[in-house]
Parts: sequence; structure tokens; C-alpha cells
Amino acid sequence: MEGHEVSVWCVSDGRTGIERQTLAIAHALSERVPTRIKLLRLQPTGFQVSLPPSLWLMPKAALPIEQAARLQAPWPDVWIANGRRSIPYSMRMRKWSAGQSLVVQLQDPRISPKRFDLVAPPQHDGVRGDNVITTLGAPVWYTQKQIDTALAQIPEPRHLGKRKVMVILGGTSKRHQLSLARAHAIVAELQRLAHQDVHLMITTSRRTPKPAEDLFRAFAFTSGADFFANEARDGPNPYLAWLAQAEAALVTEDSTNMMTDVAFFGIPMHLIKLEGGDAKFDRLHTAFIERGAARWFNGSLTSWSYEPIRDAMAIAEAIQARLITP
Repeated sequence: MEGHEVSVWCVSDGRTGIERQTLAIAHALSERVPTRIKLLRLQPTGFQVSLPPSLWLMPKAALPIEQAARLQAPWPDVWIANGRRSIPYSMRMRKWSAGQSLVVQLQDPRISPKRFDLVAPPQHDGVRGDNVITTLGAPVWYTQKQIDTALAQIPEPRHLGKRKVMVILGGTSKRHQLSLARAHAIVAELQRLAHQDVHLMITTSRRTPKPAEDLFRAFAFTSGADFFANEARDGPNPYLAWLAQAEAALVTEDSTNMMTDVAFFGIPMHLIKLEGGDAKFDRLHTAFIERGAARWFNGSLTSWSYEPIRDAMAIAEAIQARLITP
């Protein structure tokens, strides 16, 4: 494999969070071997979508014509797929490529891992097998070039001498709720921090309810905090730059991606309670706490250190090991 440029297809239905995980693995792999990365977005429709993956008799026929046209040889060296609707295609990739493509499926495919070459679910899903490599949360990877570019796009740091604290706010999902009452309580806690030697950098997510977003925006304006919700109103997204600068982070408990972003940089993570929850997220929180990455926020900030959690590289290493011919 030395000197060979590895072709990698990152396969998903195009949803940002799902696609981003496939790219994280590809970018981590690119730090180990030369790679050529291609995005492949597959958005099947029709009656097959409601069937188990093994019963999709004509998976290509479920795709729009232009997507089906892209699903053809020359096949990649590595196929990295994520999301439920990618599974029927991943299951057939080894046959289509005559075994030449290494098929990697992220998250829990809910079928036997033996249908793939490598499966990489989060450990709280409980999937086990000889070809399974578990991650603490979602695979995340940022290259140094991405970080440097992000830092160059934001203004010079303000409030020199103050501790930079990033606040990452999720919102309402199937498992958690961010009510306006809970948002007011979080603002009260942030207000106490703002009166200390702390500079807050606050960002919301697509799941943050609009009344809560407006409340956090107003708080940021009156307290001198930085705030970002969307590019249309707030300008270029400073999310990655803020992560690279933060000395501590407050993160709502509802997003695996937000937690793993913080852990990638080794930032002390204070988890903020929301309403609701379930056993799977309880296991996820416990895993981050046991790794020394997180603690529950109790109103005050504490400092500690831990080794950055970069599970995407562990998956990349497993891919590289399988690509090397004995």
C-alpha cells in the first residue's frame, strides 16, 4: 500500500451530522496514507425503504437516476458509510467490487457485523464482534489545516487575560427538552459566571427552540459574551475556532457530536442537565465521566486535564491495518 493513493468514498444520505462522521474517518486516514476522498450521497425512496436491508432486492432502483449513475465502478479501496439507508448498499459493496473494497459501517447497523469488513458503533450501543471497534461517542476529526483556517477567519481574541469558556447549547429532541423555564435557569448560571474572570462564547444548535435562542442572544448582548446561532445573522461560523481557543466548555447533555467535539480538544467538559433523557444517554454520560473528560455542571467551573479523545484515528488505524497486504 506504500505510495498508493487510497480512494475513499464517504457514503450517507447527506445529513450534515451523519456525513460528517464519515469524513472524520477519511480525514484521520489521510494523516496516515495518501487519500482521494469522494462524497457519495444516497437518498433512496419507494417501497424498499420500509423493508429490512436484507430484503432490498433492487437497491440501485430506489435511487434517483443521477445518484444511481454515481454508484458504479471503479469502486473505492475504502467504503465508509453511515446512516440506516446506506446499509443496503454497504451490504452489497463487497459483491459489487468483487471483494476489492473494504466496507466500513459506522454506528450500529442493527444486523450482524459480519455483513461488513469493519463496524464502528459507539460503545454505549453494546455491539460486539471480532470486526467491531467501538468509539466513546461519534467519530470526530479536525486537521491542523482546518483549525488554522478557522482561527484565521475570526477577529483577534478579545478580553485578554480572561478564561475562555465555550457554551454549546442543544435543545429539544426525542429524548430531551429545553423548555423556556430551563433556558432561564441556564442563563442565570451563565450570568454568575459572566461576573467572574470569564469570557463566554455561546453557540446554539438547530434543535434550540427559537424562544430559548432569543433569550441566550439577549443575554450575550447584555453580558458582553460572544454569540453565534446562524451565519445569516451572525456572520462566519466560529464554532471550530472557539473550540480551539476554549479553556473549558459547558455542553448540554443531549448531543453526542457536541460532547465528542469538546473531547477531541481535551477541553474540561461540564455537562448541563436538560429535561428528559434515557438509558442510552445515561451510559454515554457515564462513559465520558469515567474517561475523565466530563463532569456534571454544578454552577462553578473547575480545571482538570485528560488525554484528548480521538477515536476516529483508532478507526483509521484499523482500516490501514486491513489495507496492508501481508
